[in-house]
Amino acid sequence: MRSQTKINNALINSADLKISRFGLVFIICCLVCFPNIGLMAEQLISDNSPQSSPRTKIYFYNPEINTARNLVLKSAWDDYLYEFGAYEFQPVDNGDDFKGLVYRDQNAAFIMAEWFYSAFFSSKENGVELAFKGLLNGKDTYQKVLVSHSNSIDLTKMTIACSGTKARAKEVLRSIYPKLSPQQLDKIKILLVPKDIDALMAVGYGLAGLALTTELSLSTMARLNEHVYKDLVVIKQSQPLKRSVLVFKSSNKKLKASLAHALITMSTHAKGKQAINLLGLDEWQLVDSLSTLMPKKEKDESNKKGGHYNDK
Repeated sequence: MRSQTKINNALINSADLKISRFGLVFIICCLVCFPNIGLMAEQLISDNSPQSSPRTKIYFYNPEINTARNLVLKSAWDDYLYEFGAYEFQPVDNGDDFKGLVYRDQNAAFIMAEWFYSAFFSSKENGVELAFKGLLNGKDTYQKVLVSHSNSIDLTKMTIACSGTKARAKEVLRSIYPKLSPQQLDKIKILLVPKDIDALMAVGYGLAGLALTTELSLSTMARLNEHVYKDLVVIKQSQPLKRSVLVFKSSNKKLKASLAHALITMSTHAKGKQAINLLGLDEWQLVDSLSTLMPKKEKDESNKKGGHYNDK
């Protein structure tokens, strides 16, 4: 009986092997006789699939906002924008990469820190057009805070962690300590980190004695890492600073009008609120020079709200 079983198994394996060899020979013959069969299949699939139009990108970069959860940020924005047209939200982690996109892309929108815009793109030669100012609770300003473990600090002996650039850090420090001379500011040690929340982490783990950050990042730290947050002390606040802005780089008036409508609508749409809140904002204010992009009825309704087109 065992001998018969072995014989049966051998016959089955032999048959499987013959089938496998036959299949292999068949595939080789097809590839030899029809070398472009893969391309033909790909073309066939492509011909039968719907043509997708190119999506207009909305790029985002702001080192003062914690974007560690970029997938959540992108998903929220894309989910909202899907209802308004072929738009795609794209967070960018690196300032140099973001600048490169602004210079190269000829049909896009860009969300960035106002100081970043003023430093690199305010000149008309760059082809960008300031379109929106970000607001929170009706204001387009916020404050930086200087944070440490103790109220007793010595700027000349402590390292300050911050995002952005050293020039920007010195500008904010000058607003906090207006009596500091340029020579004194130059002597301050500055540790640059990717995001404002990273500055708090640097203080929490002893890499820096002070953090130049935002109140939003401070409240985020309270939620994410109570161990670090509980020992932090706010030393001073800066003068009011401008919030994020959105610029267009496109000559397509129809595209800009459609996107402007989507941005204006965010504050009254559930998905829009979720998306814009992730940027530390609750609405967009269209600048006066681009008010012609919006229909008169929509502008009148916004003005009645006290909002999007009025100076705050």
